[in-house]
Amino acid sequence: MVHPLYKLLIPHTRYTLQINLMARKLLISPNGSFTLYASSGGKGTTTILKRSMSTMTYTSLCLPDDITDRGVGSVPNYYYRDDGLALWNIIHKFVSGVLSFYYKNDKLVKQDNELQSWIKDIFVHGFLSNKSSGIPQHFDTVSDLVKFVTMVIFTCSAQHAAVNNGQFDYGGFMPNNPSTLQLPPPTQKGTATEETLLNTLPVVSTTAHTMAVLYLLSKQSSDFIALGQYPYDYFIEESPLNQTKIFQKDLEEQHVAIKKRNQNMTLPYEYLDPKLMENSVSL
Repeated sequence: MVHPLYKLLIPHTRYTLQINLMARKLLISPNGSFTLYASSGGKGTTTILKRSMSTMTYTSLCLPDDITDRGVGSVPNYYYRDDGLALWNIIHKFVSGVLSFYYKNDKLVKQDNELQSWIKDIFVHGFLSNKSSGIPQHFDTVSDLVKFVTMVIFTCSAQHAAVNNGQFDYGGFMPNNPSTLQLPPPTQKGTATEETLLNTLPVVSTTAHTMAVLYLLSKQSSDFIALGQYPYDYFIEESPLNQTKIFQKDLEEQHVAIKKRNQNMTLPYEYLDPKLMENSVSL
């Protein structure tokens, strides 16, 4: 018998291991793009990753908590927040509907040894037993489980789309987001010239390679599967199947709302449109 959490999460982890292996080989290896074309270089990238990992928190991974923690709940025209929170709530509703069918009460959560071993493994090996991260070491309630699984699906779909899909849009024009700088920034205002700028930006070969990498990382995959679309039926029970239909309906309504808003914007924000994001980190 397959665990219900496997059925729920497997579509949202499609290609994730593969893409991580490819990233290690093509991006952060000794001859990878980050090593050759980014100012951090290979060793610098490792240092940055270690530093970031040591400060990562459960709060930062859960969008509603993150928005509150950063104090940006009332910032105007913050579409990442607005669209992201809408998606978080839609995903949370879906996850809650599915898991409440299998876990009728908190006791069933506590007694699920496979579930408890799963979160313990994530805490120990995924977050290096860092208690200050706030990552759960065990699940005591259904709501605790629902929140964590919501975070996983949100991260694999919406959060990845928000930080990944616009890389070429913002970095394709190299002066807007250079991968490396050849000179230190000026220390006095008014001393920089056009020649200073040109000498500071990456050389042509670095620019071309970086643009190519950003384009490949940002483009839609050839076998794209949008959030909420499930080509394979992992669930057979009526309740989770109905929850899936409700989920898809909610996502469609959110897509329509975003499309309507974007019609009146000079620069539309599309990165969190459910129809334009993958179910998983697949590219």
